[in-house]
Amino acid sequence: MGSRWVAVLVAALLAVAGCGTSANGTPEPRPAPQAAAIRLELVMDVTGPQRTAVESWLKARPEVASFTFESREQALARFREAYRESGELVGSLSAADLPESFMVTLAAGADADGFVAAAQPLDGVDHVEHDTGEPPPG
Repeated sequence: MGSRWVAVLVAALLAVAGCGTSANGTPEPRPAPQAAAIRLELVMDVTGPQRTAVESWLKARPEVASFTFESREQALARFREAYRESGELVGSLSAADLPESFMVTLAAGADADGFVAAAQPLDGVDHVEHDTGEPPPG
């Protein structure tokens, strides 16, 4: 299984876990009355300077309450735990198939959509995901 295909599959599975949309398919505004959870997935070939720049950007953002870095190995362990019933898919993955990421907690009341919009174009960031904590539509 090609690593690009696996990355797309993983992104799709993670997106299903928490992306809200309106009836017409546009993203719904997501105010954060409570602390919001955001995942910044890095590009597969992220460089050290890109990773450091994203980390510095997070440290400078006043709406960021906390963040942690997740290595490829940690992502694999999390993925295996979350999808352990998926047998063949989980067994065919390696750490190299998954991106590094930053797990971000925004302060209560922070503008999660504004944060996501600001983070998405950062050099080295592939995908930004906001976990609404709600089940996916459907």
